[in-house]
Amino acid sequence: MKQKLVVYLAGLLTVVGLGFGQAQFSDVPAGHWAKEAVDRIAACGLIIGFPDGTFRGNQNLTRYQAALIFQRLLTELEKGGQCVSGGQLSSEDLTTIRNGVQELAALGVRVSALEDNAASKDDIAQLQAAIDELKSQSGQSGMSEDALKDLADRVEAASVAADTALAQSQILGDRLDGVEGDVAALKTQVDANGDSIKALNELAVLLNQDVLSLQDRVTALESSIGSVDVNSFATKEDVNAVQEFATALRGDLVALTDKVNGIDTRVQKLEAVQFSLTGSLAGTYGYTTNTGGDFDIDRLFPNNILSSGVGPSDGGSIYVRPKWRRGDMNQDFTEVDLNLNFGVKFNNVGATGISDVTINSFTPVASPSTSGGVPAPLRMRAATINGKLDNQPFSVQYYNSDQQNLTFVFNPYLFNNADNGSGDYGDTGAMSGAIATLNGTNWPLSPKFTVVMGNANTNTTNNAGYLVFGDPANPGNPTDFFGTRAEVNLLGLNLGLNYAENRFNRAGFGVDWKGTLFGLLSLEGAYDATKSNADVWDFSNPATTPQAFYINGGVNLGILSLNANYRAIAPLYEGGVAGMSLASSKFLFGVGGYDNAPYAPDSRGFGVDGKIKLANILSGIELRGYYDSATNLNGDALSATNYYGVGGDIGLFAGLKLNAFYNNFTVNGNQYPGSGFDALATGGGAIGNFGNFFAYTYNNQDSRYSSGFGVRLTHDPKASNALVPGLDVRLGYQQFANTGTDILAAAAYSGKLLGFLNLNPVVRYHSFSGSVTSYLDYDGATTIPVYSSNTLKFGIGVTTDPANFFLKPSLDGGFSTRTTNYTAGPAGDPLVGNSTTETYWRVGINLNEFLVSGSVLKAGYAQYSGTNILSPSPTSIFPARGYTNAPFGIGTDRIFTYPGEVQYPWNNTVVTGRTYASGGLGGLYLEWAYGNLQAGAFIGSLTDANGNAVSQGSGFKVTYTINF
Repeated sequence: MKQKLVVYLAGLLTVVGLGFGQAQFSDVPAGHWAKEAVDRIAACGLIIGFPDGTFRGNQNLTRYQAALIFQRLLTELEKGGQCVSGGQLSSEDLTTIRNGVQELAALGVRVSALEDNAASKDDIAQLQAAIDELKSQSGQSGMSEDALKDLADRVEAASVAADTALAQSQILGDRLDGVEGDVAALKTQVDANGDSIKALNELAVLLNQDVLSLQDRVTALESSIGSVDVNSFATKEDVNAVQEFATALRGDLVALTDKVNGIDTRVQKLEAVQFSLTGSLAGTYGYTTNTGGDFDIDRLFPNNILSSGVGPSDGGSIYVRPKWRRGDMNQDFTEVDLNLNFGVKFNNVGATGISDVTINSFTPVASPSTSGGVPAPLRMRAATINGKLDNQPFSVQYYNSDQQNLTFVFNPYLFNNADNGSGDYGDTGAMSGAIATLNGTNWPLSPKFTVVMGNANTNTTNNAGYLVFGDPANPGNPTDFFGTRAEVNLLGLNLGLNYAENRFNRAGFGVDWKGTLFGLLSLEGAYDATKSNADVWDFSNPATTPQAFYINGGVNLGILSLNANYRAIAPLYEGGVAGMSLASSKFLFGVGGYDNAPYAPDSRGFGVDGKIKLANILSGIELRGYYDSATNLNGDALSATNYYGVGGDIGLFAGLKLNAFYNNFTVNGNQYPGSGFDALATGGGAIGNFGNFFAYTYNNQDSRYSSGFGVRLTHDPKASNALVPGLDVRLGYQQFANTGTDILAAAAYSGKLLGFLNLNPVVRYHSFSGSVTSYLDYDGATTIPVYSSNTLKFGIGVTTDPANFFLKPSLDGGFSTRTTNYTAGPAGDPLVGNSTTETYWRVGINLNEFLVSGSVLKAGYAQYSGTNILSPSPTSIFPARGYTNAPFGIGTDRIFTYPGEVQYPWNNTVVTGRTYASGGLGGLYLEWAYGNLQAGAFIGSLTDANGNAVSQGSGFKVTYTINF
């Protein structure tokens, strides 16, 4: 029965909860193989140890001690103490425990022999009789009477302990006899708590040690008392039975774990590929129309939803220009558009594989303008593939020119197509194709490889008529292009090697570099060479093999920084022709870099510039200087151009800064006021009114690339110590050599009044007094006109914050006017003795919570009028379109339209052959937005100088978008 009690004890301890504290015994050191088991039963209060703080793990367990342990265990179960999970046992918990104990009790069959052969009370009686006999013979055997008495006492104690333990085990057995086994419930319990299985294993090891100790003691007793059958006590085989049961439970747990792992593997395989589908379905209905000619509405209502945003402007079909330079009253909006974004993501990608694929597609489901009202097929706009190749990231991107233009850049003079089809003066050349990149981030020198291939859908020429992309033999036919680029990083420099070709047109190669050497010397440059397919490589002939080379270098020594450059650019790079660069087909020149390339075509020269910063004097002092010398590529003396100048800023106080400068500009030794028209330019003269060598932009830093001197005082509205936060002040005086005097005074304020009223008042006075009416350009043949004029411009923009009452209304309005008087100029010019005027005003109300939250209704009326302003075309006498957008800006004389200072203050015309127009534009605009619903409507008219309508326009547009 003693062995059965031990088995029951093991089962109960296995299913009891694990929440207990940590017990400490001096003779159970940390790391002992049984420490966890000892700590568990001690923390449960089943064993409290001896008064001296020891556990005495090698000492036998008496029946009294066993009875006490079971009594404490039963008490713990009944009251639901800290050893019970959750603090108490429910009826379900007790059932689970009983089922577990019943299963463990089945082990009694395997240890029944141990129970039958164990020492019974009769055995102990026989042992007592033997001891009595030994006492009677003690004198003869020489055995100590004290030893016999001690043995008798121990036997008596054992007898009492056995009786007690037997009675206690009988009670426990009666309580458990009626419980039916439920192995499945036990397995469920074990699955839910793997720590219980571990506890059973540890307890089995502990019991094994106890049995071994018991065998040693029985062996010693057998040597003293031969009549006791020690084989009747517990053996290793009995304990092994308990271990086998625990092993079986562990096996079940392993099997279940394998099943769970199998399910997890299948789930991971399902999650390895993730699909996504997003997009939008937008329906639009509406149109705009006119009765006598197209005109814009952006001058009246900026950012309205009826602006065309597409198509050519007054410059013809080559260039795409801003909205305010286009007409709006000739559109058909009606269509249903479907956008789909389909994505596939592959998780757990190995060293080589695709990580994700994204496809963006678009179709006008029904569009009268593009498909005759018949649903159009779904067309791919763009697609992207990302992945890894030998653990190096790669990507492939595809673009369909019908929906999204392909853009790319190799270097500033070769395959510079980053801005194709976008922004002011971007070309409309349609390009479709793909870009593939591979980043060898883990390879030596971190190489990056780029491959570009595609199709230029139409023959594209620049403004001078030179073919940039296309097939010269088959105008209008599509032509292919291809390019490859490799980059490495060496000593801090990013080095690029390029090859590019446009089938049937041009091919070329190039190298470029950019970066910092040794953390001190910054370098940037490129060398490119191309040729047409009809020519052979001849590097000595820039006409057949145009080449571009430039290098910039600089050092920054703290307070001192220096930069230098050298360049030699062939004439055919004008307009991006030689470099197959559509993005540069309008502007491609300038010392400081006006557009996408830093230096002009047909130029050879060098330059230096530097500056000194003294931050601790006043509010900071900066001194600047530069020198630049260049000719055309052939080095003609007539084109010898030299610039030099000095300038600086002195920070005063309260956001004020003083700027002073001196500049000198000569061509072939003769001084000129600034860059103007250049008859030496290759390919049809200068672009616009800019000089072909360097662009002079009015009011640039220190007025560089002009001749003269000047001083300016400014107030920074954003300075932390600003005299008046939000106040922008610009005062300037400038004397241009041999030309005239320029005076400027301008101020603008942006701030809030009364906590809700936002004000933006502006005022600008600008005067240029010409000392001559014209001068000869440096070709000695071209006359540059000089206008004397004065301009007064002022206005105010007003908005209010939404009011916190019904409909939450806010107001929006403004007024702006300018008058430019021309007092002198070329003889016979119609501007001389006349004035140019522009006046603009707008009033509007916004209902920011129109009936429901999120609903916004806008309504406004605006009026614009002008006299003697530049007409949009040589045949128009009405102000149908604007050229700029600055009603509340102090950087220019104009509000919307020329004339007004252009590039340099004495130039008040920009396009020769144009007439001057007078008239106006006015109308009413409504806009409503609620969630994905947007609607707008306009009605207005274009008027002549007498206020008579010459064209009436109206239109509306309703769009609803569903995103999914």
